[in-house]
Amino acid sequence: MNEPAPPESPQRTVALMHANRWPGWIWAVPLAAVAIVVWLVLRQISLHGVAVTVTFDNAAQMKSGTTQVIYRGVEVGKVTKVSLAKDGSKAVVRLNIQDDAKKYLREGTHFYLEGANMSLGDPASLKAIVAGPTVEMSPGDGPPARSFAGLAGAAPEDLAIAIPYRIHFQGAVGELKAGAPVTLRGFKVGEVTGVGLGVDPADGTLTTATQIALDPLSFHLQGPVAGGTWTTVMNAALKSLIAHRLRARLSQSPPLIGSRQVELALVPEAAPASFEQSDGLWEIPAASDAGFDHLIKAAGQFPLKEIGDNVRAISEHIRTLSASPQLQDSIVHLDNSLRELDRTLKTAGPKVAPTLQSVQDTVKRLNATADDLDKTVIAARAVIGNQPAAPDGSLEPTLLHVSEAARAVRELADYLDAHPEGLIKGRAK
Repeated sequence: MNEPAPPESPQRTVALMHANRWPGWIWAVPLAAVAIVVWLVLRQISLHGVAVTVTFDNAAQMKSGTTQVIYRGVEVGKVTKVSLAKDGSKAVVRLNIQDDAKKYLREGTHFYLEGANMSLGDPASLKAIVAGPTVEMSPGDGPPARSFAGLAGAAPEDLAIAIPYRIHFQGAVGELKAGAPVTLRGFKVGEVTGVGLGVDPADGTLTTATQIALDPLSFHLQGPVAGGTWTTVMNAALKSLIAHRLRARLSQSPPLIGSRQVELALVPEAAPASFEQSDGLWEIPAASDAGFDHLIKAAGQFPLKEIGDNVRAISEHIRTLSASPQLQDSIVHLDNSLRELDRTLKTAGPKVAPTLQSVQDTVKRLNATADDLDKTVIAARAVIGNQPAAPDGSLEPTLLHVSEAARAVRELADYLDAHPEGLIKGRAK
């Protein structure tokens, strides 16, 4: 007897647990934040740069991290901070200048804020409306420095040789700024380097002392002889020009709406003046009407009232003439006559042989039209003649044209009366 086999024991499943070294997705966010911080630190270290401070009268919407610092068309830094001075009188701007431009940060270096003030004479200011202002660096040659006074406006072009001079303007100089050009017959020969106010305590005279720099190479002068200097050459040329009435005056480019500049010009009616030296600088005499207050005064002398009165009188004549019942009746009658004449001419066209009666009718209508034209002129002159002030003649050409039209219509009527076949063949040449 066979014994039943014992039941098989169930197999045990053993789960093997492997340790996971990944801390879990919960740590992804802090690890990413640490990576970003490390990247920013490394980026800041790689940028390096030198921090400088520039003080401007107005920040003109400069923005931190956006406004560029440019030198010869190359970006050499950025604005990093814009704030007000403690007394609120200036805008203090922090710049980060790249290490390779560090050597240009010296006393005498200028920073120009291009696009600070919109002007038709400053294209950079128009571009700044869309792109924002830029800071233009112009290096100096002094000892190293980190604090500078900024200037508004475009950076001036470099002069090959810069010889300083002074001009004392008697009137206001408007918004003349350092860096503005000095021109002679449209050519730039120098630039403005500074503007100041002077008072003579003896007689209380106010003057505006303007310092300029002239480039003798722009005058195409011959170089100095042995032992001489460019200053000697430039002074000799200016002395001769001043003796021939060369004077300095203020101008605008474009006129009236452009930026201010200094113009050297020959003024034949100028009073005699000498080329003298004062406080170490040679002075170029200014024209007597060199200030912008003279331009304002001249504008006040413009006969605006008389022009307005004349325009008002002409407008009144035109209104009265157009509203005259006589003229309106003449125009209506003339229009009817021309309409009838047009209908007659179409009827007597080349497809229909004209009869003697149709020719006579045409001649009569032509003469009637000419009479209506003459009446129109007479009516217009009658209306004008009744006005208290005679017009300036602006209506006279129109009346002459109407009279000539009447004469031409009469000539046509006379020709058709003598040559009836003209309605078919046309006028003989």
